[in-house]
Amino acid sequence: PMPPAASSAIVGSETEDTQMEMVIVDDDDTPGESVSATQSAGSSAQSMTSTPLRQKPASGSGPRINPYFVRTFEGHSDSVRAVAGYGNMVVSGSYDCSIRVWDLKSGMEVHKLEGHTSKVYTIVLDPDQHLIFSGSMDGTIRVWNWDTGNCLRILRGHLTLVGLLALKHGTLVSAGADTTLRIWDHPMKEPPQRPQRQRPFSNIPGDVISGPPMLYASPVANPHHALAQNAGNLQQVHLLQQLQLQQRANDQLHQQQADTTADMIRHETHVLRQHTNAITCFQHDGTKIVSGADSTLKLWDVRTGVFVRDLLANLSSVWQVQFDKRRCVAAVNRNEVTYFE
Repeated sequence: PMPPAASSAIVGSETEDTQMEMVIVDDDDTPGESVSATQSAGSSAQSMTSTPLRQKPASGSGPRINPYFVRTFEGHSDSVRAVAGYGNMVVSGSYDCSIRVWDLKSGMEVHKLEGHTSKVYTIVLDPDQHLIFSGSMDGTIRVWNWDTGNCLRILRGHLTLVGLLALKHGTLVSAGADTTLRIWDHPMKEPPQRPQRQRPFSNIPGDVISGPPMLYASPVANPHHALAQNAGNLQQVHLLQQLQLQQRANDQLHQQQADTTADMIRHETHVLRQHTNAITCFQHDGTKIVSGADSTLKLWDVRTGVFVRDLLANLSSVWQVQFDKRRCVAAVNRNEVTYFE
């Protein structure tokens, strides 16, 4: 089944010179005419209005064949699987492994986001921090800055396809074909401070000194021989210090590289394991998750990751679920008949 449709719509308004100005708003706030971006089995994404745009045809031209059509974005080389939008921006994810950011007014491609190694299945946006979250068949979730097109974080944990994502109140929840849901702190939240690693070198500023520096010379009868031996020891110490300094520089470089990788990689805070098949649908509100898969609809606690109980059982399949403060509605199949429960 397809993932839930993007929870946004695009409003079109006509000006006197028949130019369209498009913005994206929440569905519940859509005033009048609306436009939605659609997924496609082809390699393009389209914007369609839910009510006709009363655009005046140019002189000598016939009426518009499809009054709901606004624009086509072309550039993907394989099927478009996921679409999301905000403001004047549309984001599309494709089986060609890329995510593309489009300008709605001009129809131009703003960024091509590459990094996934398999098909992109789902996209969600964080408008507050200008972030794009993408889930892929490669088992990773990537976090992108939509202003720069840079990949900021890679979330690793799922073993295979990440098919569904939802971000609410700073908590990201993902669902995969590996039968698990995973809860993540906001990926841009700073990780706990790690203690600085130091090598136990002596006589080097900034290193931990395991003991007082000592220079030993064996007692000898000949003072000239003693001086020569001490000079040789000093040369060895100097050489050792040079080697230690070089080793310290190498360690700092490796640590910086490791820190850079660690800054990008994030791991989940909870793994939810009760389903026995790929997750087909879920919703969360920052405190609870309702998820559907195999023959059940399950309730979870977001804060602890604990399974609470089955809401529905003995189903043939679960297609979709939505809840508010009072009710939970699920589209389910029992004995080859589909119900809303």
